[in-house]
Amino acid sequence: MKDIHGGDIWKASRDAGISAEGIIDFSASINPLGLSPMAARAIRKSLKLIHSYPDPSSSSVAEALAGYHGIDSSEILPGNGSTEFIHVAPLLLKPRSSLIVEPAFSEYRKALRDNGSRVDGFILEEKDGFSVDVRRLKRRISKGCDLLCVANPANPTGAVAEKEDIIEIAQFCKRRGTVLIVDEAFVDFCEERSIKKEAVRLRNVVVLRSMTKFFSMPGLRLGYVIAHRDTINKFARRLPPWSVNAVAAAAVESVRDGRYILKVHSWLAGEKVFFRQGLDSVKGLKVFDGAANFFMVKIIDPGLTAPELKSILFKKSVLIRDLSAFPGLGERYFRIAVKKRRENGMLIDALQEIFGKSR
Repeated sequence: MKDIHGGDIWKASRDAGISAEGIIDFSASINPLGLSPMAARAIRKSLKLIHSYPDPSSSSVAEALAGYHGIDSSEILPGNGSTEFIHVAPLLLKPRSSLIVEPAFSEYRKALRDNGSRVDGFILEEKDGFSVDVRRLKRRISKGCDLLCVANPANPTGAVAEKEDIIEIAQFCKRRGTVLIVDEAFVDFCEERSIKKEAVRLRNVVVLRSMTKFFSMPGLRLGYVIAHRDTINKFARRLPPWSVNAVAAAAVESVRDGRYILKVHSWLAGEKVFFRQGLDSVKGLKVFDGAANFFMVKIIDPGLTAPELKSILFKKSVLIRDLSAFPGLGERYFRIAVKKRRENGMLIDALQEIFGKSR
């Protein structure tokens, strides 16, 4: 699959011969407000511990996350980003056949295939707004699969399923002997949709969480699993030692920074309205609703594809996420993160210049 991940400003800067700092990166959906003040202070203090090995059990991280989510620390396992767990899960669960609700993050398929699982896709449809049709999915599960992967909110579409629908799918999977992995990397933006409290009771459910998107720390690689404590113990035996470094462990203070969390929610609520209105003003684009900090967009204008648009915008040092390689999408789709007002306004202006304004 080409263009596997967004956010590769390093390759983009090398290709263009400009500094990485000079690129306005809409391809990675990271909260642009940056680290919480509490996390920043904790990180500065943690630098004194660089000469020592970090806590191999990451117990302080698990305790902080458990307090944030209202569950027991034995039901959480921190690691080196949620992607680490995407690759550990097939090693641990050994699914012979797997099903991915798509369009979806490419690492699911890669990790499963690399570990010998037969992988099929359950493709969501544009006519349904890329939302999950629970009845249709249950019919497909009934045909057989050892493991099901679904993201909520979905990436790259942004569609979000009702919590009750995910619970219904989880319970159906349990009856069928199927393990359900729910990737909640973006659910911090709509925490009420999380099934974390159900996951610790259902032995067939694994919830993946990330500190990358909402808490703005992709470079520190901190993610975690929420599951029944027996499942957590199995995952813990598969992780390499010292998966969480001392600096990332300190950054978990973000979850205790209530003022910062409220600020992020307040900022995003207002900025999404501004950005969406601006995108809607561009001729020839269809913007999809989403619950996270990004929008998926379809180019209706037949004269331009997403790869071509990406190339045009990159000449202006703007990087977007081309979605043409994603199953169920194609060369007309792209994704853009919600950034700060100035950057969002610049992109709207650039798109209006390329496509024109709608009447």
